[in-house]
Amino acid sequence: MLAGKLGEQLLPGRIYAGQAGATAWPSGTRRVSTLGSRIGTNHLKGSVRGSTFRLTLGALLRGPLDLQVIGDRRLAPASEKAVTRWMDEHLSLAVHPCSDPDTVGEIEHRVLAQLDPPLNLEGMPTTGIRVRLSELRRVLRNRPGAPPRVTGKTIARPTPPVARPATRVTLHEEIADILREGSGGWTSTQELADAVNRRDRYSKGDGSAVTAFQIHGRTRKYANLFERDGTKVRLRES
Repeated sequence: MLAGKLGEQLLPGRIYAGQAGATAWPSGTRRVSTLGSRIGTNHLKGSVRGSTFRLTLGALLRGPLDLQVIGDRRLAPASEKAVTRWMDEHLSLAVHPCSDPDTVGEIEHRVLAQLDPPLNLEGMPTTGIRVRLSELRRVLRNRPGAPPRVTGKTIARPTPPVARPATRVTLHEEIADILREGSGGWTSTQELADAVNRRDRYSKGDGSAVTAFQIHGRTRKYANLFERDGTKVRLRES
């Protein structure tokens, strides 16, 4: 079912890999998340808005499962349940424990480089599958208030406006908030991008994940808020 939407064959094996609980460097902040909370709360019992993996599955299964998009990265409750049922019925899970959270982040980079799971997008090499997947994920970006799409003589009306949550913030505000929570110390642009995507309070217009390059550009634009040293960023509280 997944390969049919991607237009390319998926080889047997792992399709996605991720970690939880890695120490945030260079701040050294210890995270409380675990694979149990990440998988159980976000991926299996969450929503496409709170899980990038679930968003990917929703984009691929929208047609086969007749999923109903009701807003910006939002599925109808029945459609969310359909995604959960599909995951329960079709996916297997392998857990590899690591006793030292200080090394988990580096291990994840090595695992992704070695296995190259096709449904991992952030920081991965460009492939035909990933290009197609990014296009499909944009379909779930249903922006309220967009003008009608004209298709021949038929006008497709937009979905009625959906109120944006009050918690949505600008990117530089979100970066500053993340740094304050980590005592404002030097933090890499990649760690900041990961934190922004994980918190899911800020979202890009095309539905893609925030990248380290985008963090670099935004913190450079707001030099009154941030100090930068190569790929490291910290608050300029003064």
